[in-house]
Amino acid sequence: MVAAGFTLRKIRTAQTLGEKLSRARKRKGVDLIEAELQTKIRAKYLEALENEDFDLLPNDIYVKGFLTTYSKYLGLEPEKIHGLYQQQRSTSKVSNDETFAAGKITKEKAIIITPKIVVLFLGVIFCISAVVYIILQVMSFASVPKLEVFSPAKDIVVEEEVVKVSGKTDSGVVLRVNKEPITVNPSGDFEREVTLQKGLNTIVVTATNKANKEASRVFIVERKVKTAENK
Repeated sequence: MVAAGFTLRKIRTAQTLGEKLSRARKRKGVDLIEAELQTKIRAKYLEALENEDFDLLPNDIYVKGFLTTYSKYLGLEPEKIHGLYQQQRSTSKVSNDETFAAGKITKEKAIIITPKIVVLFLGVIFCISAVVYIILQVMSFASVPKLEVFSPAKDIVVEEEVVKVSGKTDSGVVLRVNKEPITVNPSGDFEREVTLQKGLNTIVVTATNKANKEASRVFIVERKVKTAENK
């Protein structure tokens, strides 16, 4: 119920740039394609103006020309349309700048290194290192030990009574030459002289690690005793 002496009036809200352009075009009874043909402005730019998608528009110099031509075509005042565009464009830029700044602050906060993160990172590194160490130890424990024999050469003939057996293996293994244990230095090097009998001699070198894995090398050395004819 309305009191005596008062009349109802519909409150008009201010139209945005896009609303003004869109309504004026619809009043004229044309679509965007027809407006493009008449104004020589590409329909995608006209649509961007009506939707207020300012980021899809080219440089402001071109936009001002579009607004002048399009507003005249629609029967609107170019000056008012220009002012409305500048007002909304400025508001849009401020909003975008605030959004960008907020995003930048969020990203900067996200990369702040705290003591908790440092401890967590060090814990992860420690766990990875421990796992790698255990794997290497298991592989080393389960594999056959390395065994290289430098001397004697295979299948040789000598006249001397002794021959030197030397080579290299893993540290910590039990090394034997013809079942007799010999010392291996910390770097894995070993050396031993073996007395030869006349004729064929078999020299067996074995290396056994803590996992009872064994590597062996076998050599045949023939000893020829000097005779009166050879002297």
